[in-house]
Amino acid sequence: MNLCVGVARRRHRIEMQKVIARDPNSDLLNYNPTGKVPTLATDDGFILSETRIICVYLNHLNPEIKLVADISNGFLQQFEGMTGGFIDGIAVWVRELRRPLSEQSPGAIEFERERALRILDYFEKISDKLDQTPKLAHITLASALGLEIRLPDLQWRQKYPKLAHWYDEFSKRPSIQATRPES
Repeated sequence: MNLCVGVARRRHRIEMQKVIARDPNSDLLNYNPTGKVPTLATDDGFILSETRIICVYLNHLNPEIKLVADISNGFLQQFEGMTGGFIDGIAVWVRELRRPLSEQSPGAIEFERERALRILDYFEKISDKLDQTPKLAHITLASALGLEIRLPDLQWRQKYPKLAHWYDEFSKRPSIQATRPES
């Protein structure tokens, strides 16, 4: 799977580099010994991983961006937490399905499917409160929903039409188009 590692440069520019995750020869390991993506190498020589930590750093570089929910905004804090749980569960589900059939856990697959449906119910209920302003939570939600190509059994669009509309509109952003997952 091709993923990106960013290198932050002065003047708020980030250079993206494609890397191969879960490969012992990956260039990613030159930046981050954990091998996790995303990874951001700063001009100061620090290596940041974990999406939220990177977004806090980017907020620091340019406070006008405000990717991370402000602590005073309870709705965005809750939304950010739900999107984090959603993408974590989707990632577990996808990884489980990539294992050889004899090594897959039907219980884990069903647990993650049910979790995804519960959270999708929540997102559908709040979809009228979602705007198109890119915050970490919005980007995380779009990223997780974009993994539908790897989870054909999910088929969420018909059951959640308001969420599907939000996703289709948000996905028109060039940044989302440029980072769509490959099937």
